[in-house]
Amino acid sequence: MKREEAIKQLSEALAVLVPELNESKETNRDEDRENREMYIPKMIDLGLPSGRLWADRNVGAKSPEDDGLYFSWGNVVGHTANDEYNFDEDEYKKTSGAKLRDSYQPGYSDNDAAKRYNLKFDIKSRMPRMVDFAELVEYCDHKWVEQNGVKGMQFTSRVNDNSIFFPASGTRSGTSLLDRGSYGSYWSASLYSQTYGYDLYFHSGGVYPANLNYRYYGFSVRAVQ
Repeated sequence: MKREEAIKQLSEALAVLVPELNESKETNRDEDRENREMYIPKMIDLGLPSGRLWADRNVGAKSPEDDGLYFSWGNVVGHTANDEYNFDEDEYKKTSGAKLRDSYQPGYSDNDAAKRYNLKFDIKSRMPRMVDFAELVEYCDHKWVEQNGVKGMQFTSRVNDNSIFFPASGTRSGTSLLDRGSYGSYWSASLYSQTYGYDLYFHSGGVYPANLNYRYYGFSVRAVQ
């Protein structure tokens, strides 16, 4: 084959291939953008006295019904429902959260999982304190519901009818996921002791905004503004 003919054929092939590659790159960028946007929370006004806004989904969740990530108290590294991380006391002792001896300042501390996760979306948020959970329970109506096939607790404003849904995401203990679909536990930034932290706990029979649990357990996290 003559050199001129070979160059001509190569040019024709590139003329077809390059637009296809560029189109593929654009498609991938669009898909990445869409996938990223699924994890961006919407901040919901429930008409609370404090003016606090609550995220419509868990940290790391792609929808309001998704469990999202599980965190031990005071740590920013989250884990999925079925990964192999061991949420036990020995593993917890190796973490920065285990070194905390007092409640951390949510929104400022490097131990704030909600703050750290949502910064990638340019959203300023923080972990709720125990008093934030107490306000949510006091000033909203709550109801055990099934939303899009997922059981959990719905909190509805008495002021503007806005609502948020907390899936009953269960507890990561050791390498297991326990009580998913029956119970929900959500960490606060408030510390009780070197052993226990405060969490929001609920099931079909009630809601408890100042529950105590072992700090090494893996619970869901919900951001506030």
